[in-house]
Amino acid sequence: MIEIYGKSTCNWCDRAREVCEQYSLTYKYKSVDDRFDGEEHMISLKEKALKDNIKISTVPAIWWNEKFIGGFNELVTEIENTRNFGQEKV
Repeated sequence: MIEIYGKSTCNWCDRAREVCEQYSLTYKYKSVDDRFDGEEHMISLKEKALKDNIKISTVPAIWWNEKFIGGFNELVTEIENTRNFGQEKV
């Protein structure tokens, strides 16, 4: 499954969700600036980044099957380069 961390004002975050929907990929979107769950999502993002030893400076930050792949462009590349449009493990 794909996890997308983003912000409500981020066009690239919206595009990442749209491309997942276009290819019928299962994903969870976690808005770090959500009024109710944003703080929880931000903590989760920081924990994932720390665990994977990566620095997150922009959104979207995308994990696919628990593997950090990057942002929107990397998501599109993974979809294009994975058989069955990414439904298999990367």
